[in-house]
Amino acid sequence: MKALLYYPVVFILFLLPGIPALSSVEIPTPESHFGYTPGADRKLMTYEEQVAYLKILSDSSDRILLKKEGESPMGKPMYLCFISSPENIHNLETLREINRKLALEPNLSNSEREQAIRDGKVFLLETLSMHSSEVGPSQSFPLFAWQMATTNDPQTLDALKKVVLMVVPCHNPDGMDMIVNWYRKNLGTKYEGASLPRVYHKYVGHDNNRDFITLTQKDTRVIARIYSTEWYPQVMVEKHQMGSSGPRFFVPENHDPIAENIDAGLWNWMKVFGADLSRNMTADGLKGVASHWEFDNYWPGSTETALWKNVISFLTENASCRGATPVFVEPTELRVQGKGLSEYKKSVNMPDPWPGGWWHLSNIVDYELSSMRSILNTAGANRSAILKFRNDMCRGEVKKGMTEPPYAYVFPAIQHDPGALADLVDLLHLHGVRTYVLTEDRLDGTRQYRKGGVVVPLAQPYRSFIKEVMEKQIYPVRHYTPGGKIIQPYDITSWSLPLHRGLTSYTVTSSPDVLDGGMAELKGSLLQNAPLVLPDKFFALGLSADFNDSYETVFAALDAGIPVLRLTAADTQNSALPAGSFLLVNDAKNGRKLAELAQSLKTTPEIVKTKPDMPSIAIQKRRIGLIQTWR
Repeated sequence: MKALLYYPVVFILFLLPGIPALSSVEIPTPESHFGYTPGADRKLMTYEEQVAYLKILSDSSDRILLKKEGESPMGKPMYLCFISSPENIHNLETLREINRKLALEPNLSNSEREQAIRDGKVFLLETLSMHSSEVGPSQSFPLFAWQMATTNDPQTLDALKKVVLMVVPCHNPDGMDMIVNWYRKNLGTKYEGASLPRVYHKYVGHDNNRDFITLTQKDTRVIARIYSTEWYPQVMVEKHQMGSSGPRFFVPENHDPIAENIDAGLWNWMKVFGADLSRNMTADGLKGVASHWEFDNYWPGSTETALWKNVISFLTENASCRGATPVFVEPTELRVQGKGLSEYKKSVNMPDPWPGGWWHLSNIVDYELSSMRSILNTAGANRSAILKFRNDMCRGEVKKGMTEPPYAYVFPAIQHDPGALADLVDLLHLHGVRTYVLTEDRLDGTRQYRKGGVVVPLAQPYRSFIKEVMEKQIYPVRHYTPGGKIIQPYDITSWSLPLHRGLTSYTVTSSPDVLDGGMAELKGSLLQNAPLVLPDKFFALGLSADFNDSYETVFAALDAGIPVLRLTAADTQNSALPAGSFLLVNDAKNGRKLAELAQSLKTTPEIVKTKPDMPSIAIQKRRIGLIQTWR
């Protein structure tokens, strides 16, 4: 009887809800949730629809966690989706600390380092569809996430034990909805698949990846924080789309020119991932995978500056259709442009060309799913080597900063625009760069560095990034053939922050220790001034027209209803304000607002006691009308 009772009990337990083997039964498929399989012709999901399904997966699967990271420029929540084994999801904070140590601590003891490598996991960050017309990566992700939540494939489960996949489901949520709503509006008309006739970002349109140095936008700041100061992933992938009449999919390695400040090891690891992508996608029956073509890696935007912060970073590019409307590409229409492929034919850079024909969103999704599986498996197969490499890079960059000039950049405290220096310090902190202030005068040969100046040492893990954005750019001339045509740059060629901000800076090249013992780390803002004390009676606060911060403050004052005057001549009566400077008028109605606004200034205002006896004009906030000529 005992034997007869035993087997039914086992069978009943197997059927109980919550048993991992049946998780795929409990989790709704993308098809059952959306009413179609992602990638279906003429079907696009909005950002809200995408996130709603990911929340269901997060609630239903112990392999998935959806975490809010911030907001888009238009106020939509931005998420980071973690996919890994249940144990790794449970231990994310512990694993994050291991990442931080490997990324930022060059002096780990051998035992600490070995322990971190033994216990750590590869954190793989993927950011999807930053350019919103490139819909495929974001549209495919719910299907990929469901596959990861429900798979029983041994290779995938093993990879999820070794890797924590972090995915930004959509880099530009605002633009995703603009594109999808425009596509749906024109569905079934002669305009189906037409391009959106306006920019799909509140401020920067298609150029959001050109913002990863200056970080002016909320969405780029959210994503930069993930890899610079929060999670410290070892691998980062940007997923894009390209035109429809050439190769189907671009994988690393990139074409020349490449950034000269990047360590050779990063380029070599990029080749490892690229070779696996080409091999695995071809094995999946996907044709037209190309590498060493078109896309160079000279400018920092193509990998969100992560490559300059010791992260193995690369992008992929998928051929496009018209939104979710298929296109037919005649074999005679297939062509190549740019670098690396001179004709659309079988070559070492594209060993299995796509022959042409119909190209659907479902094809794009197939290529995305295959590529994401390949990247995941490569990261898992090389877990310990990748973790070791991250700390090797940390150690190596710090050592270079102590043994190879330049050793530091010094910014004198007295600048044409002191607010610009304060902004630069704040920006470097967002990037995870440490800055210092001189606590005493120092002599470097014949140059005197004065107390109060800002120092940016290069003996820190993000040395490559510091050097890249501090020095002036000199384009690395490369030729297709000896003495032949110069290889042209893919994109922008200048991103020197001191030059762009009009800041005076000096490069320390004489000795790595010339400033040692004479500086203190800046943990916060450069201008942490004592609260500004205003007199009981005064006419206005004067803001110099020479300072960028003045203009931002003027707009804030106008928004608050504070009267603003602009001098048409220099004020020699009350202050040394140049012509064009602003007066924020103090009156009984707005005195408190003015006092509050004064505390946020990056530069010290002039206290103008009486109204200047010289001409001025009242400033009003201008209104700009945008005419929409399409419906």
